[in-house]
Amino acid sequence: MLLDCQGRLVDNDDVARVVEDAHRRMQSRGRPSLSTAGESPMLRVRLPRELAGAVDRAAHNANQSRSEWVRRALEQTVHKAG
Repeated sequence: MLLDCQGRLVDNDDVARVVEDAHRRMQSRGRPSLSTAGESPMLRVRLPRELAGAVDRAAHNANQSRSEWVRRALEQTVHKAG
């Protein structure tokens, strides 16, 4: 017999609800996907210090995060390239 902190009997349905809740919370962790089909791929690049600083300044001036600014710049460049 298992009792909760208030002395109530804990049954299998209670355990199943707690497990489902924990599973749902674990799945909802992290940032939301940017892709419509699930996971957003991550692209890591190395930049010269000067270029990284210029990106940071441009993002700050645009009132955007670095990631937002880089995504916008890449979208514009890809669109122009056709």
